[in-house]
Amino acid sequence: MVSQLEKVVTGPAYFFVRHWLAILIVLTFLFIVPIVGYPVMMATGNPTIQSIAGIIHLAYHATCHQLPERSLFIDAYEMAVCSRCFAIYVSFLAGCIVFAFVRTKLKIWSLVWLVVLCVPMAIDGFAQLLYIAIPRAIGPGWPIIWTVESTNELRVITGAIFGLACALYVLPYLQEIFSGDMRAPVKKDAPTGNDQSPAAKQ
Repeated sequence: MVSQLEKVVTGPAYFFVRHWLAILIVLTFLFIVPIVGYPVMMATGNPTIQSIAGIIHLAYHATCHQLPERSLFIDAYEMAVCSRCFAIYVSFLAGCIVFAFVRTKLKIWSLVWLVVLCVPMAIDGFAQLLYIAIPRAIGPGWPIIWTVESTNELRVITGAIFGLACALYVLPYLQEIFSGDMRAPVKKDAPTGNDQSPAAKQ
C-alpha cells in the first residue's frame, strides 16, 4: 500500500510528467506577460505602478541588454527586453502551442537543420557586434542597403526563426523522455556454463 508520504512526494512528479507541455506553455506565457506589461504599466503615470514596473525592468535586465534603440515600444515606452529577445520568447511559445497539436506526429529531426535555422540570427547578430556591413534593407527603387546596425524588423524575423526552431527541436526529445520511450535498455545477464535450455537438459 502506498503511504501518504509517498503520495505527497510522488504526486507532483507524476502530475508534471503527465502535463509537462501544458506547464511549459503556462510558464512561458507568464514569462512573456511582464515584458509587455512593463510599458503598459509605465504609461499609466501612476507612481506606485511605475515603481512595480521598474522592478520588472530590473529583473529582466538579467536576460537582455534592454537597449531602447533595439527594442519595440508600446505607448512610447520600450518593452522590458529587446525586439530580438521578445521574438525568441514569443516564437518559442508559439512552437510549444503548435507542438501540442502535432506531438504524436513530429519526430526528432537532425541537428543540422537546427543549425541552419540558427544561421540567420548568428549572421545578423555577429555582423552587428563586429561592425560588419551586410545587406539589411531595400530602399525606394529596390536598391540593396548595406548597414552595420541591424533593424528591429530583422531582429524580430531572425529571433522568431531561432525561437521556433529551438522549440520544435527540443520538444520531441522531451516528449520521448516523459513518455518513457528513451528508457535505457535492460541488460541481460550473460549465459553461464550452468545455464542450459530445456531442450539441452533432456
